[in-house]
Amino acid sequence: MLEQEAPFDIHELFFSKTDLKGIIQSGNAVFIRVSEYTEEELMRRPHNIIRHQDMPRSVFKLFWSFLKRDKPVAAYVKNKSKNGKYYWVFAMAFPLQDGYLSVRLKPTSALFSLARQLYQKIVYMEDNGSSMDQGIAAAEEMLRLAGYSSYEEFMTKALLQELISRDSLMQASNQTPANLRMVEKGKPSSLLDISNGCTSTAKESFLKMGRLSEKLQDLIGLSEGISSICQKVKFVTLNLTVSSAKLGELGRPLVAVSGNLEKLTSEISESSSHLQEIFQKYEKSVLEMHVNLATARFQIEMMNHLAQEVCQSCEQCTRLKDDSSLSFRFNCGLLSDLIARTLVNVGATSSNLLKVTKDLLGSIHTLSKTVNGMRVIHVVGKIEVARTPGALKDDFPEMESLTENLKEALETLKRECSSGLMICRELDASFGQISFGIEEINKMISPTVTAV
Repeated sequence: MLEQEAPFDIHELFFSKTDLKGIIQSGNAVFIRVSEYTEEELMRRPHNIIRHQDMPRSVFKLFWSFLKRDKPVAAYVKNKSKNGKYYWVFAMAFPLQDGYLSVRLKPTSALFSLARQLYQKIVYMEDNGSSMDQGIAAAEEMLRLAGYSSYEEFMTKALLQELISRDSLMQASNQTPANLRMVEKGKPSSLLDISNGCTSTAKESFLKMGRLSEKLQDLIGLSEGISSICQKVKFVTLNLTVSSAKLGELGRPLVAVSGNLEKLTSEISESSSHLQEIFQKYEKSVLEMHVNLATARFQIEMMNHLAQEVCQSCEQCTRLKDDSSLSFRFNCGLLSDLIARTLVNVGATSSNLLKVTKDLLGSIHTLSKTVNGMRVIHVVGKIEVARTPGALKDDFPEMESLTENLKEALETLKRECSSGLMICRELDASFGQISFGIEEINKMISPTVTAV
């Protein structure tokens, strides 16, 4: 008999909090409904009450290895409801002082299929006597063959792809909430208004960062192209030097020209190497920023989901009901603290990305100045070639063509990096808005305040 899937919508999110031993202390309405347990049945029970037999034990050991090192972790997990139905989630868990907090969404990206194939192979290994350590090693090897250097790289890519896929599907099904204004200082707003505003701003920031990440692939190609052109310039210069020397006395003026070219080419080579080093830092910073922003966006959206749940239980969003306020305050308080810490990481990553981008623009400027110096030498070189019978007439046009290509590539890279710098500054302003909104929510959920 085929298993029946427990239904839940793509816009829904799961929340749960456990102690350090994995005992459930709190959960949201979606978690309770889809698990088909009552709240009383779930509370104070081990989280593995919903574990599905198709889940490899190795994956859970790997999952817990991150949490025990005080590191957040993400994974695809197949769960089982009280009545035997299954449901898949993409779960992200965060260590707290007294336990762990988990937020989960419905997986839809292409990486979900890869994870399921991997799990099937590991379960087969475990059923045939393999240890959990052997299962972890096999999983890491399978991921390596799929192009991932580590599980950590896979899970960060999965986080990005799941959010991107979810956004696309929600937009296609008209489930994307309308953009709401961000709360402004001095203007009273309801908790749901502020939460919606934080979510909207976080999502827009994530989309902007996504556009920057997409451009990164083009910039990698540009950077590699610049390095390749620099190597060709070096080769042509060497050829000019050798060929000019062979001309003897007639080639003496060309030898002087090629000597100047060699000096500039050496500077270009050095500047190009420096550019590549900074670009590698830029590439790393963009990815770190994207992942940290995705994490913050996931947490913020989970808080918004909790706010929507509690407000749906009120006839009007003016006061929290006593029977739902304690759970909401507890869950929302945990998330707001976690979001505040994540935003600190986002801010640090943003500052680093701004610095690296400025360094990259400075390196492009230095290399561009050196390339511009080649033009004068090209003019002198072409004059000497015209005066020298039998001189290499094709080399200087080739050099000139390479220099123009290099200049054009540098201009494009400069233009794209300048655009990226503007995005970074816009994101900084958005983080300030979100931080202010989270502070306002904290005031509203404090025990002495009941207004929503």
